[in-house]
Amino acid sequence: MNKSLALFAVLAACAPAVEESQKNDEPTPETDCAPVDRATPSDTALDVADASNAFAVDMYNTVAEGAEGDENLFFSPFSISSALGMTLAGAEGETERQMRAVFHIGDDETAHHQGYGELSQAVFAKPTDCDSTVKMANRLFGQTGYPWLDTFLDVTALDYEAELEERDFAGNPDGERIYINQWVAEQTEDHIQDLLPEGVIDASTRLVLANAIYFNADWAHPFEASATQESTFTLRDGSEVTTPIMYQTLITRSTFVDGLMAVELDYEGGTQSMVLVMPENADEDFAPSSAFSAQQLVAIEDSLADMGEVSLGLPRFDFTRRTDLKDILEEMGMVDAFSEGIADFSGMADQATTGESLFISGAFHKAFIAVDEAGTEAAAATAVGVGATSAPSIQFVANRPFAFYIRDNATGTVLFMGRVHNPTAD
Repeated sequence: MNKSLALFAVLAACAPAVEESQKNDEPTPETDCAPVDRATPSDTALDVADASNAFAVDMYNTVAEGAEGDENLFFSPFSISSALGMTLAGAEGETERQMRAVFHIGDDETAHHQGYGELSQAVFAKPTDCDSTVKMANRLFGQTGYPWLDTFLDVTALDYEAELEERDFAGNPDGERIYINQWVAEQTEDHIQDLLPEGVIDASTRLVLANAIYFNADWAHPFEASATQESTFTLRDGSEVTTPIMYQTLITRSTFVDGLMAVELDYEGGTQSMVLVMPENADEDFAPSSAFSAQQLVAIEDSLADMGEVSLGLPRFDFTRRTDLKDILEEMGMVDAFSEGIADFSGMADQATTGESLFISGAFHKAFIAVDEAGTEAAAATAVGVGATSAPSIQFVANRPFAFYIRDNATGTVLFMGRVHNPTAD
């Protein structure tokens, strides 16, 4: 009889904090950095971006509905799609079907994997010296001597640039857990620590699929530190907290759609932007899933336009969020992959040789973000001309709960997504 052994999907994402040397009373000087044209992404790559974004809003809604009322949220849908995409490459049967449904992947799985490789190359291109830092790493940590199938390793190596590193889970499980956590920390500039908790790796573990994303960017139009003021922020229950809110007036893209207002903030170099979203009516309760239905995300993206000056207020915030993905993905429909004796990952290894079957025993994600006057730093790992005397045409002061996402502008890929219900919370 086959025995079921564990594989892990490990994910880390980081939009890290600005270096301390940048945090001073002088604004970061604007540069002459201009957007650089990159190669036009293929239709296949854009299909993968659409699939990743559809998963992003599904996950946002699932996580938000299960979260505490004033809990801040942050995760990297692209990190999660990357790690689980590698897992999909070894899935078969009903396990594969459920995974494709959750991640909005069509029948041509080969095209998806190839499109992912093209999309990653586009998203993580380095077009200018003054552009933001955005990088990603994938890695397979597999039991030494295990008969992994070449068909599986070819996909993960070619399309995901994930090399297989052999480790001794059977003989040294906790040592290997510490080793993988160190790898994640190195990839995220030490912002994601201890991703894998004690005890989750044991002698039955055969494979850990890891993804780490790091993002660090200055605003194209930094906030004047001298303009930051201690202001009130109204929570969902009507109570108030006092927090530093950054203020500036700038010309950027914005929109009003479906009862929501949104404003786009470009990062230096023009390859990524943060989009802030909140209800147009200040008295409207910001329900957990009210910002990111798939239709609303598309409507926001399609309608963002230059509408004149924006008077902007944005609180400083930073927090870290750990997410155990197993319950979330099961709720979204990916059930069999986590079921011992039912999961079908026969496309990963030669089961006739091992007498073992594989299932996902854990999927962990941890993400960090920090936003201040200079810019944004984020990390994750997964185990947008008026006269000087004119009044601004749009007021967007985030002194109440709001949502946000960070996207790659060339492909529209959402790299990070979250909400701020209390900027003073850790």
